[in-house]
Amino acid sequence: MPKLVKRYANRKLYDTESSTYITLENIEEMVRQGEDVRIIDNSTGEDITSATLAHIVLDQQRANPAFPVSVLRGIIQSGEEFFARLQWPVTQFRDEFKRRAEALEEGGKAIREFVDGTQRSVDEMQRRLDDRFRDAVDQLTHLPEMQHEIDELQKTVGELEDRLMRLEAMVAHERQD
Repeated sequence: MPKLVKRYANRKLYDTESSTYITLENIEEMVRQGEDVRIIDNSTGEDITSATLAHIVLDQQRANPAFPVSVLRGIIQSGEEFFARLQWPVTQFRDEFKRRAEALEEGGKAIREFVDGTQRSVDEMQRRLDDRFRDAVDQLTHLPEMQHEIDELQKTVGELEDRLMRLEAMVAHERQD
């Protein structure tokens, strides 16, 4: 469950868990430590987490410019396309996996269970990747971490492809017997 922070009309931020007022720097530190933080406007109940995190990124960019102006312009100009390009490898993997899973559908119950379990793993991996992707967009300064995650994802994809090839060989061998 995310940590709840309320923003009052006087622009003060209140951590409901510790019952103390906090600063944007405190929220930044919480996010860096991996805490799930949700910020709401106390008077309207509106979720202002995205706007607050964007404000933190803007403050970081002012204090220590991490991105050249050309990169920031490119992100704004490409809009949704920028994010779609970042997500493209996962989409390609999912489509290829579905195609292979359909080809293996003729196999036995064990293979179907494997495929179902693997699909759940892929869906969970996609959910986690989506969560991390949203965090990365909110914290544009963490692009090196995203590259590490992409490398890990590519490694996982390779391992899953190897497992699928071994299972296809087992099915082919069983059919010959």
